[in-house]
Amino acid sequence: MSRPSAAAVSRAHFAHSRSPSGNGATLGLSRVAPEPRQRGILMTRSTILTTRRLRVRHWLSADVDPYDEYCNTDEVMEYLDGPSTKREIRREVAWYQKHQAQHGHTFWVVERKRDRALLGFCGIIRVWERQSPLHGELEIGWRIRADKWRHGYAFEAASAVIDWAEWQLPDEVVYARIHQDNAASHGLARKLGMRRARAMEARRGAEERSLRMFRLRL
Repeated sequence: MSRPSAAAVSRAHFAHSRSPSGNGATLGLSRVAPEPRQRGILMTRSTILTTRRLRVRHWLSADVDPYDEYCNTDEVMEYLDGPSTKREIRREVAWYQKHQAQHGHTFWVVERKRDRALLGFCGIIRVWERQSPLHGELEIGWRIRADKWRHGYAFEAASAVIDWAEWQLPDEVVYARIHQDNAASHGLARKLGMRRARAMEARRGAEERSLRMFRLRL
């Protein structure tokens, strides 16, 4: 894989073992999968990985309010159909927790180590939309609050997540779906070593027509 090393990233320190199940921002779609049937999933503050400045960890119920305040804004959600309701945010977080329980990975919380400030999320999920040509494939996603843009946090987190995936999910392909007008995320995907997935784009339906797809073999 051709991907530049991040000066701001120490080699990721992985905090948990390989998932025993063996099976495995968002970039393109603003709404997550249907509301999970399983409720009351409890997560601890378990760390997935760390970098020099960041901690990537499980979601907590206490994350809903700061995530809603900082990441559910007009600026952050510009290419994602605008802000969600508080109820949708709770459902989103519950879905991420359920995905973690089922697959051993999800879009995780990204927080700054020095003050535990919630910056957003970054991680990997399985594409759930059956109408998508990427159904069942891995998707990397990232979302960082607007007041912390241009500090390199998204690249630092995403680089570490890819390192994690190379270890946990070797030989798979990870995709990103990014709005066609989101130039900053296009640039980040390329910086991560991802390339356009034009064969998949050719199979897009109407729901994904405005998205560009990128791919990276782990």
